[in-house]
Amino acid sequence: MTWHKRGKRYEDEHGRKKMGHPSDGKAWKNFDKKHHLKAAEARNVRIAIATDGFNPYGMSTASYSCWPVFVIPLNLPPGVLMQRKTIFLSLIIPGPEYPGKNLSVFMQPLVDDLHHSWHHGMLTYDRASKKNFFMKVWFHYSMHDLPGYALLCGWCTAGKWPCPVCRHRLEFLWLQKGGKYVAFDTNRQFLKRRHPFREDTKNFKKGKVVHEVKEVPKFDGKAVDAELRALKPAESGTSHRFEGYGVTHNWTHEAALTKLDYYKDLELPHNIDVMHTEKNVGESVFNTVLNIPEKSKDNVKARVDVEKLCDRKRLHMQPPDRNRKNWVKPHANYCLDSLQKKEAFKWLKYVVMFPDGYCSNMSKGVNLLTGKVTGLKSHDYHIWIERLMPVMVRGYIPEKVWRVFAELSHFFRTLCAKQICPRKYAPNIKV
Repeated sequence: MTWHKRGKRYEDEHGRKKMGHPSDGKAWKNFDKKHHLKAAEARNVRIAIATDGFNPYGMSTASYSCWPVFVIPLNLPPGVLMQRKTIFLSLIIPGPEYPGKNLSVFMQPLVDDLHHSWHHGMLTYDRASKKNFFMKVWFHYSMHDLPGYALLCGWCTAGKWPCPVCRHRLEFLWLQKGGKYVAFDTNRQFLKRRHPFREDTKNFKKGKVVHEVKEVPKFDGKAVDAELRALKPAESGTSHRFEGYGVTHNWTHEAALTKLDYYKDLELPHNIDVMHTEKNVGESVFNTVLNIPEKSKDNVKARVDVEKLCDRKRLHMQPPDRNRKNWVKPHANYCLDSLQKKEAFKWLKYVVMFPDGYCSNMSKGVNLLTGKVTGLKSHDYHIWIERLMPVMVRGYIPEKVWRVFAELSHFFRTLCAKQICPRKYAPNIKV
């Protein structure tokens, strides 16, 4: 339980410190500086809270949403930090419906315990020194998917401002045919001032050049606390709790965790689970590259929206002519054709093999007759996007397109590594 302060750290060949534990991060160190008296006692515990909804009766039965809330002590060394025996089930929020804003009500007992343990502590026996001491526990960050973010933070992640960090600086676009919001060509404002993408008028919006420079704001506990205090209650009879919802902000409610006394001192109070992100990104890329019917993001509606937004004539829908009666969707260079798709499925079914326990047997879900892969779980997409994707598509798509897939795979592989050198991948971060 004192490893976070006294454990051995490792350096690379250039003497640069690596990040392999939450205590190596800037958020942990800055919090210790603000509360140095509590941080001086190495036995005081920082915890992470993780939650997600699932159906305990299986997906084939009636819908039922049950939300377990887990508490994870972060003091432990990396080797045992995420083991099953060190993760505690704190709450079980019953269904059958989605808890919504009521999640804060169900979590109030846990928040009360955190409030008490921060100010008073709990009398605890230390087996190493054979003495009693008052152990203090506090919340460090939470882990969940993006919908869970909306519940634990209070910021609605649906609509035109779904990003809780960028907020108003990244206003999503509404696709008329697709019927959803997208962030296409809204990120060039965050690039460096002389980045070549800023002057690109062909591969982004038609004829659009971006000169505006914006910085991604810090969305730490202090910023959340300031925005929540500035909100004004809405008038009676309205459907929203705060005035200006959907116009100036996306705050739906004041979450329970934001009421902690030290919440404003947390730099990363809420985090998106990387496995959920890998599953969503991997599934979309997999279905699009292999052109899986009804699951590919490159559908007819997307091509119609592309024609309105972009200058990519080779992707525009082709109207009927004397040789054909129906509209035709041209083949994209990032998709495999029927022959290449069949070869890729044969490779997945007969060639790809992993050691026992590394991942599930993907070959069982490959159907060569229908051209589909079923039964893939989150961990399967985790393995596919990090290990298999660059190998499976290389040679079938242009090299410049393949490099994009390779960089995406390398990004997730680096993010999920046991140790990472922040000065190598993020030079501006001070550790």
